Amino acid sequence: MRQRGRKQDGFTLIELVIVIVLLGILGAMGAGFISQAFKGFFDTDARMEMYEEGKSALVRMEREIHIAVPNAVEVTTATVAGDTISFGVVDENAMAGVFGQYTEDYPSGGATITDRSAPLPYATLVSIYNTTWDDFAGGGRIYAVTGVTGNTMTLNNAIGPASPYGRYYAVRPQAVSFSVSNGILSRSTATVTAGSALGGFGNPESLVKDIIPSDGLPYFTYTPGTSTRNSVVTIHFAISRNGETVNFHKEVQVRNVP
Repeated sequence: MRQRGRKQDGFTLIELVIVIVLLGILGAMGAGFISQAFKGFFDTDARMEMYEEGKSALVRMEREIHIAVPNAVEVTTATVAGDTISFGVVDENAMAGVFGQYTEDYPSGGATITDRSAPLPYATLVSIYNTTWDDFAGGGRIYAVTGVTGNTMTLNNAIGPASPYGRYYAVRPQAVSFSVSNGILSRSTATVTAGSALGGFGNPESLVKDIIPSDGLPYFTYTPGTSTRNSVVTIHFAISRNGETVNFHKEVQVRNVP
C-alpha cells in the first residue's frame, strides 16, 4: 500500500493563538492575585509601624503621667480638643528609701521636716500640700533641701500650708508637657524652681507624626480625684497615614493625696 501522507508534527497557528490567549488570561489573574497579596502585606506592615510608634509614645506618656505630682496637672484647649497636658513629676530616685511623711504635727511656719525612714538628698526640690496646678506653677509650695541632719531636712523657706497627712514629694527640676500641634505629638520641659514661678515650656521633642483626634474625642482629659479615688488622665489619639488609621486609648491614674 502506498503511504497517502506524512504524519504532522507541532501545533497549528490557531492552537498557538489559543494557548497564548489562555496564558495571558492566567497571567493577568495571577498578577492580580499577587498584587493583592503584596498590597495586603504592605498595608499590614504600615499598620504595624504606626502601632509600634503610637504604643511607644503612649507608654512614655503613661510612665510619666503616672508619677505626676498630686494635683499638679493641667489640660489646656487651643482648638476643639484639649491638645496639651502639663504636669510636675515626682522624683522617684530621690524618694527611694524615703517614707514620704514627716513626723512634725502641721509644721506651718517651720522650715524643717523629719522623715520616718530617711532624708532626701541635699538640694532636692520638695512639694508640700500642692492642691492645684496654680499652687505648683506658682512655686509657692515648692521648697529646696538646704541642709540634712539625720532624718531631718532643712528647707530654704518656712512651710506655708501644711499637709493634713504630713506628706511631701520630691520633685524633678523639670516639669513635662505633652502637646499636639500640626499633627505632631511632642514632649517639652520647663524648669521648676523653689519659690519661683514655673518657667516656660520649650525644647520640644517630636514623638509621633500624623496625629489626628480619635473618634472626635479630646486628646487629653483630666478628672480630679476625690476622697475615694485617684485622679485620672485619659488619652485619646489616632495615627493616620497612607489611608490607614490606628486608634489609641489609655486611662492613667495619678496620686491625688497632697
